[in-house]
Amino acid sequence: MSYATNLTCKNGIAIAADIFMCSIEQITSATRKIKKEKKRGRLVSKEDEGEGEEQFEYVRIWNPTVANLTLMALGSSAPEILLSIIEIVGNGFKAGDLGPGTIVGSAAFNLFCISAICVFAVGQTTKRIELYRVFAVTAFFGTFAYIWVFLVLIVITPNVVDVWEAILTLIFFVILVVISYSVDAEIWKKKRASDLQEELELANDPDKEDDKPEKLSDEIKKWASTLSLNNEVDNAVVMDSTPSVDTVRRWTRTISQTYPSLSEEDQAKLLAYRVSRTMSHDRLYYRIRAIRQLSSSWRKSEEEDVQKIESQDQTDSGSRKKTFVEFSARVYRVDATDDTVSLKIVRKGNMDTRFTINYSTVNGLAKKDLNFLFKSETLQFNPGELHKTISVKLINAANWRPNDVFYVHLKIQEEDEEAKIRLGACNVARVKMPDESGMMLGGTVAEFVKPNYVVKENAGFARSFVTRRGGKLKEPLTVYYETEDVTAKQGEDYVSVKDGVLVFEGQEYEKYVDIDIIDDKMDEKDEAFIIELLKVDGSDVSIGTRRKTTITIISDDNVLKNITNVHKLMGHYMRQLRPGKATWKEQILNAVSVNAGDLANATVSDCIIHALAFPWKFAFAFLPPPTIFYGYPCFIVALIAIGLVTAVVGDVASIFGCMVGLKDAVTAITLVALGTSLPDTFASKIAAESDDTADNAVGNVTGSNSVNVFLGLGLPWVIASLYWASKGESFRVDAGDLGFSVTVFMICSVLFLIVLVLRRKLALFGKGELGGPFGPKTLSTLFFVGLWIVYVGLSIWNMYRTTNN
Repeated sequence: MSYATNLTCKNGIAIAADIFMCSIEQITSATRKIKKEKKRGRLVSKEDEGEGEEQFEYVRIWNPTVANLTLMALGSSAPEILLSIIEIVGNGFKAGDLGPGTIVGSAAFNLFCISAICVFAVGQTTKRIELYRVFAVTAFFGTFAYIWVFLVLIVITPNVVDVWEAILTLIFFVILVVISYSVDAEIWKKKRASDLQEELELANDPDKEDDKPEKLSDEIKKWASTLSLNNEVDNAVVMDSTPSVDTVRRWTRTISQTYPSLSEEDQAKLLAYRVSRTMSHDRLYYRIRAIRQLSSSWRKSEEEDVQKIESQDQTDSGSRKKTFVEFSARVYRVDATDDTVSLKIVRKGNMDTRFTINYSTVNGLAKKDLNFLFKSETLQFNPGELHKTISVKLINAANWRPNDVFYVHLKIQEEDEEAKIRLGACNVARVKMPDESGMMLGGTVAEFVKPNYVVKENAGFARSFVTRRGGKLKEPLTVYYETEDVTAKQGEDYVSVKDGVLVFEGQEYEKYVDIDIIDDKMDEKDEAFIIELLKVDGSDVSIGTRRKTTITIISDDNVLKNITNVHKLMGHYMRQLRPGKATWKEQILNAVSVNAGDLANATVSDCIIHALAFPWKFAFAFLPPPTIFYGYPCFIVALIAIGLVTAVVGDVASIFGCMVGLKDAVTAITLVALGTSLPDTFASKIAAESDDTADNAVGNVTGSNSVNVFLGLGLPWVIASLYWASKGESFRVDAGDLGFSVTVFMICSVLFLIVLVLRRKLALFGKGELGGPFGPKTLSTLFFVGLWIVYVGLSIWNMYRTTNN
């Protein structure tokens, strides 16, 4: 019962820590508005210079390294630090085993086991620590921290912690932050003057051209990579804000080519998710996500909705993923002597689907039973089947007159969301006896139906119609065509065609030519290009007077409004994807709902986890939201809540240890340490799988361990040493078990760092801290886990050995 209570309390700590870290996220994301200055000595185009107007941007106030080692480390280590403080105050300012043991045990599990999981979680590719200098500093301090504890307890003043030693332990934390920041900012380097030749090379680099067509993911990565490069303010990083309207315009142009039928809302949702996924996240983000997944508070549908959008309507330049069905021609020719008319139904796009359609005849000037026999039939297209030919019987000796016509309608028999079947524009075919009385004597003539066509820029393609006039075709008629610029430019406004071929078969009389239109999402003047018929095959066939047609591309009337709407919606969805943006009402609603209201995707395990965590989730939902007063009220109240629950955990852990016969020190380095490190384990695994680098997965573990010692031991030592100094006595700390545990951990951590460096340097391991070939990766994982087992085993052995003696 006590063990179950202990687990429940740890769940409460994790949920309180979630809210606490959301407040830290809000604090560290604070920004300031700065004026953009023109860069001296740089090449700036006139377009970039603007017209002299002032330009501003928002930059983060907190340096990432400083935030990571202070508030973020406090967020992840708050339970261990508070447990150590509460225990020492609760014991009458006498040293206990639970708090220090939890700190060392948690550090061991973080360093060895979490690193092992991250190494194995990454596939055959490798991921490296990018901020390696900062990692080297934190790794040194992570090892030095335990050397310092060893010196204090065993060498300098055995079994006693003086005031100066306790204060110096805290000062080491400040030194760690200062040195890490200095290494990250490289303050020893002077800003060098701009190299004009380098700027010229960059300016002429074709890979830097904005007009170069790129995939949406590449464009977003390019934008994200420039976030921290667009300002020269010391210690400032551009905030993770919504991209500018111009950037969104460029992205919507790309996304419209890939997903031509998406609504504004779906475009914004897709862009927001892609940007959020591409931009770098700190360890705090992954820890919040891990806690919410462990407590069934993570909204799964955010990612699944986007995945549905991506699979629903994706196309590429060569083929549409949707299946489009339509007739091969708009008009089919019949003569009075014909018994039947044959029509071809074609499919375009995805060829892997199976679907069923229906066609039926409809009266026009030509009537059923007078000119034709009514027909309605169902057809099935199998995967890979490009077209089907249907026939409609005509009445013998019918009184056909020029321009008599009837229609054949296509209809999708079954709407199948998985197959994504759509009707094309020519879903109604006209069966007609054309009036050719005005034709001059001669052979067949091919020409455009109209001399010009108008199409909106966002239509996706321009369709023009070509007719062949004359008698029946004895064999297929091939017409060759090409496009030519007028004011529109090929590759920018439309996709040019130089060797287009249009083939008339059987009774096809009026067919269509489709030219892809490029939507650049700009509100611009009308543009035009020409389609010209070049030649036709056959000696008795010629090109008519309308050998050219002009396609005029007009700007979408709502283009600017649409872009603005996508920009606003994108900002809304990006805020939803960031943790800690909920209001008081939303906090309560999310607390009482499984998966934060995403009931459709909830599993049985999600419901069970939610039921177990519900008391804590509901209670902590009444804490001030992080959005109030920049997150500071939430920071203070959540820290108090963590302290209260941590005090309960300490008591329950001691009671459980007494019940099963375990010493507090053993309980600390095993059960309590594992419980407090569980969110970090999931957070590191998610970071290892999601990030392109190993910084959030492994690089921050050493920094967190340093903070654990310098704050987790330094703060209670300062409090207790000052208390006993005021009474004229010394603060005594038994170095026996803790000293031995620290020594073993120090040795194991050195071995761990040696292997980690070898993984980075040697090709055998893939030259990366995470991932790599299966064999070396597995051996590294087993070695790291073995180090943890050795540490725990030797520490427990020593504790009971000293007790028995």
